[in-house]
Amino acid sequence: MKRISLAAVLFSLISLSAFGFSEKDIISPAPGTWCNQQALVLSSSNASEIYYSLTGSDPFVSGFAYDGPVLIEKKGAVRVRIGVVETDGIKKEFVIDYTVMPAVLSELDEETSAFAEKHLVKTPLITYRSGSECSLPSGIRYSFEKSRAPFLRQKLTLQHKNFFERYASFFATDGFNNYHSVIRIVPDETAGVEKKYGLPFSITDWNTFTFTDRKFIYQIDDEMWDSNCSEKFLGREVEHVIRWQSVEFAENSTVYEYVLPAIPEVKSANLGNGLVSFSLPEDKNYTFETGEKTVFAEAFFGEETEGSFVPKIYLDGNLCGTISVSYRLDLLAPEVPVISASGDSTFSRKTLALKVECSDEAKIFYAVSEPVYYEESKDIAGDIEIAMPENFTEYDGSDIVIESTEDKSCACKVFVYAVDAAGNASKVVDYLYIIDEFNFYVAPSSESEKADGSFMNPFVSFEQVVAAINSSEGGTRIHLKGDITVNGGEHAITKDCVIHGNGWKLTFAEGASLAVENASVKIDRCSFEKHADSQSLLCRIENGAVSFDDCEIAGFYREDGKLFEVKKSEVSFVDCGITLSANRIAVCGEISGGTLNASGNRFTAIGQSASALKIVNAEASFESNLFTLIGGICKGVDLTGGSISFAGDVFNGQSDGKYRNSGAVFRNGGCKVTGLNSTLANGF
Repeated sequence: MKRISLAAVLFSLISLSAFGFSEKDIISPAPGTWCNQQALVLSSSNASEIYYSLTGSDPFVSGFAYDGPVLIEKKGAVRVRIGVVETDGIKKEFVIDYTVMPAVLSELDEETSAFAEKHLVKTPLITYRSGSECSLPSGIRYSFEKSRAPFLRQKLTLQHKNFFERYASFFATDGFNNYHSVIRIVPDETAGVEKKYGLPFSITDWNTFTFTDRKFIYQIDDEMWDSNCSEKFLGREVEHVIRWQSVEFAENSTVYEYVLPAIPEVKSANLGNGLVSFSLPEDKNYTFETGEKTVFAEAFFGEETEGSFVPKIYLDGNLCGTISVSYRLDLLAPEVPVISASGDSTFSRKTLALKVECSDEAKIFYAVSEPVYYEESKDIAGDIEIAMPENFTEYDGSDIVIESTEDKSCACKVFVYAVDAAGNASKVVDYLYIIDEFNFYVAPSSESEKADGSFMNPFVSFEQVVAAINSSEGGTRIHLKGDITVNGGEHAITKDCVIHGNGWKLTFAEGASLAVENASVKIDRCSFEKHADSQSLLCRIENGAVSFDDCEIAGFYREDGKLFEVKKSEVSFVDCGITLSANRIAVCGEISGGTLNASGNRFTAIGQSASALKIVNAEASFESNLFTLIGGICKGVDLTGGSISFAGDVFNGQSDGKYRNSGAVFRNGGCKVTGLNSTLANGF
């Protein structure tokens, strides 16, 4: 007896039919406005019947039966209705509304225009053969997901291993026109079946057995021998033994035997990078249409798709039937995670509590950089380099807390990325966070609703600045980012601070003034301007310490005017310009008690009575200052008591000479003065 042992296997995955026909099975058309005609392309394996209407009519009543891709030659507003009868008899209907408008190619470069016209505008179907490369012009961006704006620029390429034909939805833009097309993906070459083994019977649809050679009689397992050539149902849950011999029975007739195995398991493996393999057991003789025991499915970069595959299965070269199986290909990286911070800000004065979310179902990994500490604030995003840590931690949903552990301003970055179930990783993105207890910014054109004094959302008023200074524990640094108008009353600073003017101006309106009480304040590169009727100070300093460095200070009064009034304080002016103009009495500043140090300054006073400084019972030191007095009575420095020293100062007076009490240094007595011989006085 000759025994022929053959093997069988079924390419088996979970069938999508269990889930029914859904919107995912509608590959085209897509809702939206497109600059090319659309095609009707459906995945039909999850339905027994599909009907469609291109006129908006009921597809079950007057529609066409769907049996393959259809070009929809309609422009303008189009409504497609799809009626589906699923395998269990349930009916469903889907409606897709879209608009086709003319493409504008004249705005495109020559290469992009030619590609768009040939491959996008004129046809909604693009054929791609596996193993080839399809290069797109640099002006074209694309995606395979309508939920993702076109962002890819890579070549379209799949390995030669990709086996089966399928369709992929394709969204593209050239910057002016939006397109929706369908890519038809075909294998790299025509499938070929291995050499066919001759058998006197056939198997169709797996369970239909037909004995075809009337010269033989046959036996199935232990049944009676038979010569009936009509179709029989043959269950395939177990293996069967098929025997046959010649009708002309003889004692030495050869009995042939054929083992038809039960349907075995097919093993699938995710090989990563969007590649899935499906393998048949080596000890069986079932093959796919290629004659191979292993076939591959592959995704384009940026593609995530699932569908039904209906391969032909052969046994020793004989077609046994087709089977619908599901597949899922995923080479689409998840969306990058998004971090939300407490207070909805990337800035905090103390600590920040962060939450991380990802729109896709993906694992999130994060890393927090080492903090970078700095004294003076700046545009951190551009000026400080922050290295990405080597090790990342999987995010568990709890708060990521960032805080400064030193008495300094702190900047750090949080780096995050996501990994989906297929192993695709998003790009790593970083978010900059600043914890800054000390630096405050003010700019006139900021959004007041978001103003928190940070670099990103500066204060909008000087009132907010003073409030921030006084509510701190001291040591704050104020940074001007534009000219500011100061309104309403006296604004008293009572905590230590530094004000960096950065060349911008503070303009004090009528009735508005600055005060420093029991605090140390340093001011640099700031302009001050005051306009008033009379007797309205620019600045009052009491029991404090204030220094002005490289500042411009000017006041304009209609009657009497005084810029500064200083009591029992330490005040210094270095490289400043101080100007006061008043119609009557003009006094730049009055210092009572305490100390004054002035070097490299320009003092200018203009009025009927013009005096740069009035000093009462204070210690003052002057070096290399220029005093200019213009008026009827001109006094450079008016001294009463105290101890004063000069070193290389220059006094220029422009007086009409009517008043005898004019002078560069005017002493009322009881005042110790040194260094007068080093000064130069003109016009007194």
